[in-house]
Amino acid sequence: MEYDIASMQYHIKQGVCQLPNTGLNRSYSFSRCRGDLLLTGTSSGEVCVFSVYSNIYRAAMPISSNGILCAAFDQDFLYVGGGDGKLRKVNLAKG
Repeated sequence: MEYDIASMQYHIKQGVCQLPNTGLNRSYSFSRCRGDLLLTGTSSGEVCVFSVYSNIYRAAMPISSNGILCAAFDQDFLYVGGGDGKLRKVNLAKG
């Protein structure tokens, strides 16, 4: 989102993002930004990682078998609540 001072409103900026050859047709339940990374949770139980500045898909991590309901950051960790009733802790600092 970008703020336009002339109209005193926020505007959503959109762009094209490269995806895998098979496409990435998912229903997303949440999204969180952390620096250059956009992490999105899907109804199929994956966390998809996108590079915001490069407009490119990075990876998909299977987390839950019943979809992802919520997520929260705490320093270098992402806590993900899954539809299977489990809470998972993902270390984002490790490359």
